[in-house]
Amino acid sequence: MEQPPPADQPQQPPPPTLTNPRFTLELEFVSSLANPYYLSHLAVTYPNLLGINKSGDDSDVNNDSTDPDAQGFAAYLAYLYSYWKTPEYAQFLTHPGATLRALRLLQEETFRRDIIRPDVIERLAGTDIAAEPVDPAAESGDQEGEQAKAS
Repeated sequence: MEQPPPADQPQQPPPPTLTNPRFTLELEFVSSLANPYYLSHLAVTYPNLLGINKSGDDSDVNNDSTDPDAQGFAAYLAYLYSYWKTPEYAQFLTHPGATLRALRLLQEETFRRDIIRPDVIERLAGTDIAAEPVDPAAESGDQEGEQAKAS
């Protein structure tokens, strides 16, 4: 029979389950963060959450310490990152690399402010491309050359 843990050790939270509504809601949200264009949508639609104004003027940039919405959202992102990066939760992510990278970047105030810029989104979208597409004509030519060598 297993003994309970000593009273001075904190108990582990129950494992996440897909039947838990809060877990599934947060899973859906963090999974959406893997899409750079969703990040752009957040920046354009809810700039106050990221500490920026819609005008995009640097002089209008809000300070996270004075904007309660931005401060609260930054704290929420930190909360999400703190546990989604653990293997227990990361196993549920369909795109863990992109999702965790976005959550990590969103911890940075400068990134949250820069995400409204299209060039930042395009660079972020381009980092997931593993390799350039292969030219089918060149690929079939290589196969023919290899077959000729084998003969």
